[in-house]
Amino acid sequence: MKNRICGLFILLFVLISCQSKKPDTKKTAIENPNSLSIKLVNGEWFNGNIFERKTAWVREGILSFKNQNTENNTIIDLSGKFIVPPFGEAHNHNLESEYELSKRINSYLENGVFYVKHLSSIKKRIDPLMHHYNKPGGIDVTLAHAPLTGTGGHPVALRKRFLDYGYFEGLFETIEEIESHGYFTIDDSQDLENKWSKILSFKPDFIKINLLYSEEYQKRKNDTAFFGKKGLNPELVPEIVKKAHQHDLRVSAHVETAHDFHVAVRAGVDEIAHLPEISNGKQILVEDATLAKEKGTIVVPTISLVTKRKKKANYNQLVENIKTNLKILKEQEVQIAIGSDMYNDNSTGEFQLLYSYNIFSNLELLKMWCENSASTIFPNRKIGHLKEGYEASFLALSSNPLESMKEINKSIILKVKQGEILDN
Repeated sequence: MKNRICGLFILLFVLISCQSKKPDTKKTAIENPNSLSIKLVNGEWFNGNIFERKTAWVREGILSFKNQNTENNTIIDLSGKFIVPPFGEAHNHNLESEYELSKRINSYLENGVFYVKHLSSIKKRIDPLMHHYNKPGGIDVTLAHAPLTGTGGHPVALRKRFLDYGYFEGLFETIEEIESHGYFTIDDSQDLENKWSKILSFKPDFIKINLLYSEEYQKRKNDTAFFGKKGLNPELVPEIVKKAHQHDLRVSAHVETAHDFHVAVRAGVDEIAHLPEISNGKQILVEDATLAKEKGTIVVPTISLVTKRKKKANYNQLVENIKTNLKILKEQEVQIAIGSDMYNDNSTGEFQLLYSYNIFSNLELLKMWCENSASTIFPNRKIGHLKEGYEASFLALSSNPLESMKEINKSIILKVKQGEILDN
């Protein structure tokens, strides 16, 4: 009897020990030994729900709310200002070209956007520019590099167009040379097996797959009329997701239709890139949204893309359908992150458009832009929250965003990234 009780205690201890190790065990904070030592007083710090008056300390780029009892280089009186995590841009493609690059980077930083998810790029083009990114004084970027698609699928037509424009001069001579750099063609399981090591050799931060009009896959597969307007065989998606997850790589799925959304969520992708049916005016299924919530799938709506269709006769109908789909996601409590996919803009415009639809509360919008966006861009970093031991990256606002949200980016009076104060 004593042995049985002893065994139960040992089992209970092991279970408790295992459970206690779960939270944040994979998340790390990037230290910055060159950061200032700062004491911040009289600030209202966002805790995920409300603002609390706290004193904070920064040392080596890490945030603390425990009294450091050490000499600080800098003391900042925040005078009741409102402190929030930095904003994120969860979908763009505008950091691969050197043309006006400094202008784009400055626009991100000026608007408090510190983190950018780059959903496809050509490694040979972006590698020479990487010294601009992932440093305390600049924006941080994650990269998918070449997306996976079917023969003749998106973005093959786009790459061909850019090749014809001369954008790839000195890099590629033919569209065939761009294969594996600008996209991977995966038509069956054998293709996936044969090309997987090559996909991994580019060291992507995550895998992007392209699902376009998957309900018509067989119809479009061999029809040249649909060049660039199709994607992967939907039957391959679960296999791709499984393979990516085995290598600790998250999967982001470009979708166009409600059926694409259905396929992606069922297959277990980690992120949906685009709100489906922006151009088609159909509703996603409530049960698919429910499943997305259960699986923790994050949706990045990129609703700004609809503004390119303002001259279309059915523009108002498209907007109403977007609102309906956003409401479905809200009602099913699906996580939404903010990304624009607008080359000459960033997530600021997307945020303002979402705000104008009057669907989400100020608190919901703030969490989307700060917390959800950070978690899908850098899921393994301690960012997106103002917590003990997290990176000391934050914005000080002159007004309470939970009360006044309309021009939140214009209320930024202080920007700190990894303990470094950025110029305003």
